[in-house]
Amino acid sequence: MNVAAAVTHLLPLPAGGGVAAPLDTVELQSELDVLADEALRARRQGLSLLAAVRDPRFPALQSFHQGLRDALFLEIPEELEPWARLAANGAGNPPLQHMLVDFARGGDDDRRSALQAALAELLVFEAIRLRLFVTAFRGEEFEVVGGEESDVDAIAYAEVATLLHRPELADPEVRPLTVLLASASVSLARDAQSRAEELRDTGEDTREELRMRARLRAALRELRLPEAVLLENALAALLGEERRELAELQAERPVALDGMTRQAMDQRVSRGRRALAHPRSTWPRRRRPALFDLLQRA
Repeated sequence: MNVAAAVTHLLPLPAGGGVAAPLDTVELQSELDVLADEALRARRQGLSLLAAVRDPRFPALQSFHQGLRDALFLEIPEELEPWARLAANGAGNPPLQHMLVDFARGGDDDRRSALQAALAELLVFEAIRLRLFVTAFRGEEFEVVGGEESDVDAIAYAEVATLLHRPELADPEVRPLTVLLASASVSLARDAQSRAEELRDTGEDTREELRMRARLRAALRELRLPEAVLLENALAALLGEERRELAELQAERPVALDGMTRQAMDQRVSRGRRALAHPRSTWPRRRRPALFDLLQRA
């Protein structure tokens, strides 16, 4: 069995209750094969995964990386919530953990083995990165000291690159992804502490600006995904970022904005801006939980 097939066979799909599987596993396996090809190309060009997922020469990797992040904030339909809760509250699927890590630690003696190893390393990285993202942004503390999403990515990748080939992860009694996440969480805490110490030597204006940005980003994470993405872009100047044209933003964030007209996006920005100036009860918040919400409570 190759790594793409392993993932599709070991996903925590619902076992009953009339809940349909939320994934087309054939399509998923096809998409994983494309990701494997790009991940291997990046590896053979000497690029780390951290660089490759931001490189436009690898569009599937770039889209996958951003899409996973945005998918954390999609409202979960009622019929899929049992599956999502199973995925969020499960014990980490030890067979899948070992399968992925074993593939990622594999050699590249032939193209098939190399593809499997490259894809598995990507999936391990993304799994750690997404869980670490939830840890970092369940509150405002990491952003208050200047931490950003790119820092979470870097910490997650550093842990995977450092620990993936450690012999301890091959122990059948060890859950390797759980170990990697625990180590990454420690590194995240150390990073935050280091940032806090550095901030002591900065002016109050800098610290207040970081607090304001942290509050704003925390508010955006409460909103429905389209509003969050559109308002983040509209308020880019306040967040120290560059504002994008809506057509460009829509192409970059299809999970959030695919299929929306320019008029619909403009209307959501206008309504959202007005709502944020009023009490939280008027904000365009999620009506149903997202995976981000479930993982926070897990």
